[in-house]
Amino acid sequence: MPGFVLHSGMTMTCPHQGAVTPVPAGPPPALVAGMPVLTTKDQLTIVGCTAVPPCVSVQWNNNSTELGYGTPVLVQSKPGGQGDGTCVGSQSPGPPVVIAMQPYVFGR
Repeated sequence: MPGFVLHSGMTMTCPHQGAVTPVPAGPPPALVAGMPVLTTKDQLTIVGCTAVPPCVSVQWNNNSTELGYGTPVLVQSKPGGQGDGTCVGSQSPGPPVVIAMQPYVFGR
């Protein structure tokens, strides 16, 4: 599914207000606005979730191979709102909430 490319400067939370932080797996295939593009090899960890047990990570479900140079990049169908992934770890998993991200670079 096409979408806007996610980069490390995005702001995202789990449905229980935990902060999502990207953990890079290595050098990024590209930069957007000077920030690394997130790929399927990177991890999205969650800290501060209020659920018991807490959400611990995000499994992203929307990827693009157009910009990845062999590694798919993470894309978001719309620049904000409900994310195209699933927060996992809690007994009430749900989609992350994308608060801020770049709205210019699009991948298919």
